[in-house]
Amino acid sequence: MRVLHVSDCYLPRLGGIETHVHDLTAVQRAAGLDVRVLTATPAAQPGTEDGTEVGVVRLAPRDLLDPRRPGALLRSALEAAEADVVHVHSSVVSPLAWAAARQARGLGLPVVATLHSMVRDGAATTGMRRALGPAVVEGIRWTAVSRVAARPLQEALGQPVSVLHNGIQPALWRPGPHPRPPGAGREVVTLVSALRFARRKRPHALLRLLAAVRRDVGPHVELRAVLMGDGPMWAAARRRVRALGMAGWVEMPGRCTREEVRHVLARGDVYLAPARLESFGLAALEARCAGLAVVAFAGSGVEEFVRPGVEGFLARDDDDMAAVVSRIAAQPEVLAAVRAHNLGTEPAMTWPQVLRAGLAQYTAAGAPPVVPWPRRVIDLPAGPVHQPGVLAGRSAGGR
Repeated sequence: MRVLHVSDCYLPRLGGIETHVHDLTAVQRAAGLDVRVLTATPAAQPGTEDGTEVGVVRLAPRDLLDPRRPGALLRSALEAAEADVVHVHSSVVSPLAWAAARQARGLGLPVVATLHSMVRDGAATTGMRRALGPAVVEGIRWTAVSRVAARPLQEALGQPVSVLHNGIQPALWRPGPHPRPPGAGREVVTLVSALRFARRKRPHALLRLLAAVRRDVGPHVELRAVLMGDGPMWAAARRRVRALGMAGWVEMPGRCTREEVRHVLARGDVYLAPARLESFGLAALEARCAGLAVVAFAGSGVEEFVRPGVEGFLARDDDDMAAVVSRIAAQPEVLAAVRAHNLGTEPAMTWPQVLRAGLAQYTAAGAPPVVPWPRRVIDLPAGPVHQPGVLAGRSAGGR
């Protein structure tokens, strides 16, 4: 089967969609599929290979909007791919994905669309529906990464929407022997978060939460926080950490490789997911597989793999999240129980399950069935997927 994935955002840009599409293509190739990626994200260095470029076609946004040849380059790319199915990955605003879906349906190609964002109401999908048109909307096989993302999309489109999770390889995130087993006299409780420092991810709310936890737990609990990621609000967040007097215990290493993220999670206790509009939470799922207790908001996509008191905890609001974190930070036996469960069980969205669910969606959309059905999924590489980070030398108290 030939599969063409279309995503406005892709590596080297970092985020849930980018990481998922990269890993999904790797898993599908390992299962014997012929896979390509079409994106509007430029390469880190044009003309260079960085390990993510196999089968990747990058179209410049200015070329797609060329009034002299509207859609010509996109149509040419779709025809050249000779795909059996086109899988478009959409957020609330995804002009390339929408245009590709429209063009693909015009060529008679099966299209599966996956929404990776939360839409609050029908108004949020107005641009999507207008760009696609009623006939294309009806001709697409619609999916979303979680139930909370699927429900409002189904109401807005009037079309069935299935759940097609992001995938994970739990063994990749499972740490070796913990240097200081939880519940056995640990001296420091490490709080971790990995996020893009942008308004939608609420980094300033995260800093307020950390300040509240530090105040509530008192001096008898030593805290350390590691906030991984970069983005337009990173510098402002670093200044805020200094202003709040937290530079001594809050680290902001910036953009990290997958290996660096694994290193931090292996020594973490609690993972914080401060975004309210979290459609899935791939970073939180990675933390869950590393044994951390995940604390997120009820009503977010994190509910797909976190049950209160089992894999972590779900909060009603910011104050409740701060109270939950403060309580469990002082209860090493609770952290130990959650850790033992998370390391001893796998979530439902492992790559074999996600691969098979995706292939079922492709077939339902009209693609030829895969024969023989893939019997196994070759493991993803343990090495870094993201661009090199700066974990060792960048913190809130640094330059």
